[in-house]
Amino acid sequence: MLRSVPVVQRVARSVHAVAIATMLLAGAGACESKSSGATGEAAGPAGEGVKLVGVDLDLWTCDLIATPAVMSETLGIPARGVDSTLGSAPGTPKPCNFVAEGAAPEAWSFDFDCRDNALATAEKLFTEYLARNQALIEQWDASTGGKVQKNDAGLEQHAVAAPVEVPVGRKALDHHGQAILFIDDDTPCYARVAGPDPERRLLVAKLVAQKLTPETAPMRPRPATPPGK
Repeated sequence: MLRSVPVVQRVARSVHAVAIATMLLAGAGACESKSSGATGEAAGPAGEGVKLVGVDLDLWTCDLIATPAVMSETLGIPARGVDSTLGSAPGTPKPCNFVAEGAAPEAWSFDFDCRDNALATAEKLFTEYLARNQALIEQWDASTGGKVQKNDAGLEQHAVAAPVEVPVGRKALDHHGQAILFIDDDTPCYARVAGPDPERRLLVAKLVAQKLTPETAPMRPRPATPPGK
């Protein structure tokens, strides 16, 4: 378990906070051409049917993972889906964005990368996010001694949690106090979940991990892995 150390964060509306998280979560990767098709069957040796898994990006929708109704139930407040204003890396679907109507609007999102190089990309992101988070810790400690500060408007600048490993998928990190990055345990994908508080962020990440299966993954359709392999 990583140690908990303060990180600089200005207290602000959750929508703005998660917007910053979304920028932090922007990832890069190699381009991959798309193939048509979705989960189904293809002709195999001697005419046998071969089960295909994965949903082509042209057919994949966020509802395969979580509808606004499911997000509302998970978050405990009404939530609605909103169109993503950000693009996505080639070969990945656009992020799934929601606004939860709490005392103040809350921005929530999740996105996936299931390209052939996704797991290698995820490992690089773990290293990058951890290093960036620790650098912010050092900057905060050096400039404030780790103490809570107030800006000119009298608003407090509170510290947030340091990066923490969380129990989602095969490997997961809650970083910058704003998002969870995890490698899935039954698909060749990683996912990122952004939201304003750690308890519900973990709930959403677990929901996403549960719903992300070979049959629902936004990836090039391919033969299903035989049982036991």
